Amino acid sequence: MLIKTCLNALSWFGLYLCIGCIPFRTSAQFNSYYWSHQYGAKGQLLNGAVIASCDDESAIFYNPAAMSLNEEFGISLSLISPNYGSISTSNLFGKGTSFKDGGIGLSPGLLAARFSPFGSKRIQVGFCSFTRYKSGLQYRDRIVDNTTDGTSNVFTGYLNFESKLDETWLGFGISYRIDSSLALGGTQFISSRSERTLLDFRKEILSASSTDQLLYGWRSMFEYGYSATGGMLSKFGLIWHPENFRVGLTYTTSTYHIFAGNADYSYDDQKVNENGSSSVESNLKDVKLNDYKTPWSAGFGLEFSWSRKTKVSFSSEYFSKIPNYVLFSDLDDPFNGTTSSPFLQETTVRNENESVVNVSLGVQTVVNDNLTFLWGLRTDFSPKGNTEIRQNLEFLANTPGIIHISTGGIVTHKSNYFSVGLDYGFGTRKGGKQITDLADITPNNIFDFGGSENVKTTVHLLNLSLTYDF
Repeated sequence: MLIKTCLNALSWFGLYLCIGCIPFRTSAQFNSYYWSHQYGAKGQLLNGAVIASCDDESAIFYNPAAMSLNEEFGISLSLISPNYGSISTSNLFGKGTSFKDGGIGLSPGLLAARFSPFGSKRIQVGFCSFTRYKSGLQYRDRIVDNTTDGTSNVFTGYLNFESKLDETWLGFGISYRIDSSLALGGTQFISSRSERTLLDFRKEILSASSTDQLLYGWRSMFEYGYSATGGMLSKFGLIWHPENFRVGLTYTTSTYHIFAGNADYSYDDQKVNENGSSSVESNLKDVKLNDYKTPWSAGFGLEFSWSRKTKVSFSSEYFSKIPNYVLFSDLDDPFNGTTSSPFLQETTVRNENESVVNVSLGVQTVVNDNLTFLWGLRTDFSPKGNTEIRQNLEFLANTPGIIHISTGGIVTHKSNYFSVGLDYGFGTRKGGKQITDLADITPNNIFDFGGSENVKTTVHLLNLSLTYDF
């Protein structure tokens, strides 16, 4: 009955990832899946269903209270494992256009250790280091065709979009076992995050009789990046485990302090009209990071025995909404006072995310004293959100939530654990809105964004996981 309830719950939680690309508003939320990576032998093979059942060093991250439930101290190493990922989108920048990025890489690993500092096994402390996020996306395309306004002039459309994200966490945790069935714990994390996004596009209409004659043109480039070093956040956990089941609770704070932060931006915008008038604007600045926020989250986990050799585990985590806030803001004269009529141009980058819930279900079966088989299922939804730059324009295309399934085994020898497994993730969505239509450029729409709701996006992910606990 519980398994059926959990599977039904999976069908109800459906918040979708949004990415959008326009000169002054861009959304790169593809890099904000809160459950992007799993860690440790059980964490990876059970697909994160370990809030109540984690019993290795990765508990420092999943639920610090669980550290003191296992008296076998040691080091956990999630080896750097190969993975393959691809994202393909059709019609995003015009009917018939296709967006595809992917390749083979290395998945982030985890290094964690725990020990008892006071000779009492009731108290355990631990350290961990792992990559929380690491993603990148690049898309380039160029289209040449005739306009559809009856003049048969020639148009060209070009777009280059890049976004990269890297975030690393370091943690120190402590756990206290109150009695044989109850434990509390907490972990203090410090994070380092860097992000960079570039959007460069061109729209041009040329004379059909002389292609060296530019009739209309719009060339715009915007790039920004920031780093937030020393972001402080804390995680608290509780484990209660009577004889036949376990219950786990966690609470993770939002980022409440950043030791150092910086940002920069650059833009170059040129518009040319048929009457010969044009406008040019550009700038390049290093600025101070105003703020960086993450959601607070609350997790729940349950583990129970299905049979003498089989255990079932369930985890769910709610991530709060992040209200609109300013990452950085700058008021500057792009021509540095050299013109006869200087003016100040404001460049502000804002961010916001909606709330989201993820769930996971895992099963572990003991084959013999040295081998345990595991499989897991989880959602990997991302908050619907966007990053607003300079102007309040919004043209978004939806990419899908992702469902992951994993399987593998753990081999034990004395106090050593080795695991190997595979994880596959898939998501697809139809009906997203076009950013712009590069396949249909006319004098009436050359300076416009938006289009039909005919975007389709598909994501495939495959990861080989290897861990070693000793």
